[in-house]
Amino acid sequence: MRGNSRAGSLVAALPLLGLVQLGAPAAAGADEPGLLHRIVAGRLSIGVRSSLVHLEDTRRYGPDGSLDNANLGTNFLGSLWGLDAEQRPLPLPFLEYRVVSRFGAGVAYDQARARTLDWSNDAHTTTAGDGDVAIHGLQAYLFARGPQWRVTPYAQVGVEHYWSQFYVSPGWATGGRYFAVDPTDGWFVAGGGLLALGAHARVDLQFRHSQTEAVTARAYLYKNHHRDGAFPMRRDELGIGLRWAF
Repeated sequence: MRGNSRAGSLVAALPLLGLVQLGAPAAAGADEPGLLHRIVAGRLSIGVRSSLVHLEDTRRYGPDGSLDNANLGTNFLGSLWGLDAEQRPLPLPFLEYRVVSRFGAGVAYDQARARTLDWSNDAHTTTAGDGDVAIHGLQAYLFARGPQWRVTPYAQVGVEHYWSQFYVSPGWATGGRYFAVDPTDGWFVAGGGLLALGAHARVDLQFRHSQTEAVTARAYLYKNHHRDGAFPMRRDELGIGLRWAF
């Protein structure tokens, strides 16, 4: 009975020993590294990046060239004639995997936010707005890297999908009024350089253009009455980050 118990314990331990062996470094003198090491080493990179955002379409002028709450036919939505990018330099994560040679694929989390603007007085000297429009979502892309110099150049092209939200100003959200916004999609191109800090750490410098579709919006004023509009989110971003190359 003791022999059977020992044999059963050994059999149960074999899968665990196999999993440990996958990620374990090769023993001294061994010819081949572990399977996990072969999959990851020199291929996988993870990192974070912060960006400064510049919106491309931020003002809507009326026929006479003015910014006016009454330009309902040309404003983004109702009285809203302006958008200002909200700079939120929170580092956002990304992951890349080199598939072959200098080519690979990546995925990143991304977000952007803009404050809406209209005039808050008849003299047109101060602005207010109805709140902030925000997007957050995922980007999937292909990349190519240049030769590994002191700064390694790279390029990216990809697609993006965002969920949208509208954060209403407290002064506007009265009498049951609210905003509804739709998801949006787009594509982007980017280029940058990787500055080596050692065997694994890299500083990541990047410029990116996102051709994101406008966020379709509806402002519900009372009952089922609403105004339709859209907020452009095409933008350019200058980013800096840190990555770890396995």
